Amino acid sequence: MAESKPTSNNKDLTECGICLCTIEEPKALPCLHTFCLKCLTQWAEGKTDTIRCPICVQDFSIPGDGVKAFRTNFFINTLKDRQSATETLHSEDYNIPCTSCGVIGSKSAGYCTTCAGFICELCDGMHKRMKCLNDHKVLPYEDLKTGKIDLKNMSQNKKCKVHEDQLLRFYCETCGVLTCRDCTVVDHPALSHSLVNLESVSKGHKKDIEQLIENCEGVKKRTEAVLKMVANVSDQLNPNATKAKAEIDESFNKALKLLENNRDQLKREVDKVRAVTKKQLDAQTDEIQVLQTRLQTALQMATEVVKTGSDYDLALIYTSLKTNLTELRDVKLAPVDKQKAAVHFKSAHIGQETTQKLGSVLVKQRKEGVGVWKLDRSFGDVGAEKLKYGRGVAITQEGDIAVADMADSAVKIYKKDGQFKSSITVPDNPWNVVVSSDGKLIVTNLSASVSIYDGKGNQKHQFPTKSPDNVSSDTRDTTHWGLAIDNYNNLLVGETRQKYISKHHLDGTHITSFKVPISPVFITVSLDAKIFISGGMDTDVHILNENGVHLQTLTAPQDSGWSPYGMCCTSTNEIYISNTSSGVIYCYSAETGAYIGCLTKDVSKPAGLALMNDENQLVVVEDYCIKIFKVQNQ
Repeated sequence: MAESKPTSNNKDLTECGICLCTIEEPKALPCLHTFCLKCLTQWAEGKTDTIRCPICVQDFSIPGDGVKAFRTNFFINTLKDRQSATETLHSEDYNIPCTSCGVIGSKSAGYCTTCAGFICELCDGMHKRMKCLNDHKVLPYEDLKTGKIDLKNMSQNKKCKVHEDQLLRFYCETCGVLTCRDCTVVDHPALSHSLVNLESVSKGHKKDIEQLIENCEGVKKRTEAVLKMVANVSDQLNPNATKAKAEIDESFNKALKLLENNRDQLKREVDKVRAVTKKQLDAQTDEIQVLQTRLQTALQMATEVVKTGSDYDLALIYTSLKTNLTELRDVKLAPVDKQKAAVHFKSAHIGQETTQKLGSVLVKQRKEGVGVWKLDRSFGDVGAEKLKYGRGVAITQEGDIAVADMADSAVKIYKKDGQFKSSITVPDNPWNVVVSSDGKLIVTNLSASVSIYDGKGNQKHQFPTKSPDNVSSDTRDTTHWGLAIDNYNNLLVGETRQKYISKHHLDGTHITSFKVPISPVFITVSLDAKIFISGGMDTDVHILNENGVHLQTLTAPQDSGWSPYGMCCTSTNEIYISNTSSGVIYCYSAETGAYIGCLTKDVSKPAGLALMNDENQLVVVEDYCIKIFKVQNQ
């Protein structure tokens, strides 16, 4: 195992997950987790076909040449060199040996990127005087120490292992490798290979990785939410099981001693159900934690490469990073079944006649219906801060309720108890609002631009959408209504006049656009990445895949007026839809499109819908009022 060494920066990346010391001879598994070659070799002893990652427990095939054939993670060496250089530059007592002459104790003049080492003042003078050293780039010592020159510049120039006097200046896109000038003539001729300058290809690689980082941040946020839900369900399991056992005892006492054997049997059934369910929840927890571990490592390494890696580093690790980040971006998280914790006891009727059984232990499976939702409170219909024409609604990170008031040209924010908190002025009649992962409010209105506000109500940014023909739609014929954030942390904006959805990064950068069959007045995204759009006024709800391809149409569950408006998705992948013409909230399966049931009819012209963070309360915006419905325990 490697000897322990101090690490000042990026300790998690440069620390071996087996020996917990600084990595020596770094070897990376396909999951990007990196270990000492010696440690990984010992870990793989006795294994011939596959090796299991010690951190994320994924299994990988061992190359034909053994563990040593796994990819060397040169970026880890770069980080180690940078850490060592940092310690060297900030150690007053450290005598830096000159790379050129080997003298120790002489004052360092700087770092030669070509010689890949510190040089003394004498050798620095030689570098400047000798023609054969004129092309060497020396970074001044004081500039490195003060931070005027970034340490990543120390690793910019790397020499070819075949042609040792040549620098790796090109990238062969055909072979996916770095090349020097001589390599482009011998092994990678321009007639049959696509050669580009390393600096230019690095910009494209960096942009790809940055986009994947943004996508995976959205996945990371969802894993945290799902893991929290699993923990909540797990926490409810024991109290509910305890309550069920207490009810069993109460029923047993009525039957006295005759039912003792049956009582013990029922308790064993509860314990068995609890054990089985707990095992399932633990397995789901483990699976998500493994995914989080992979996300953390991939995001940390990708962020560090983009932030501090050289073109050389990025080119070498680009394929592995992109493969991992793409795989993580496309992860589909299984819904959390909150009913798993609903262990209860159903008592048999015990009267004057002796019975042989107290009852039976039941565990609720996925509900066939939608439960009982009852009005808990309403607000926003009185006072100076009352709604004048409420439309879209979103829940902030603090749990507050943000409502787009179209008639009052404002987004009004209420505490969950209904108390008015603040108002953000939004010109041009705001229609919809969503909350980004960093807490910003994103708003659509009747103008040609989408606006982004911080938590204090300050407008930070505005951007237009683009129609599918890639022509900017910043015209008077453009009206933005529908708005949602998809599973990859991208923004979906619905344009209602030209009938298209424009997809953007959270900073407003355009990604793509596609036509839709109706005006996208409201948009929501399911857990399996389907896009649901509603248009109101006797239209149906249309389901698209993430690329805009039409999949299915949802129609009214019965012969009645059908004007679907606001929608939201639950953690069990169900879609709630408000029918503004009949005042009903419906529930559909996002997976199959099947109608499940009616949540409530106690609303008038419902518009926007949103679930509170605990998902036990549904926020419904009416024209002039906000109503909160609460699911009743069954």
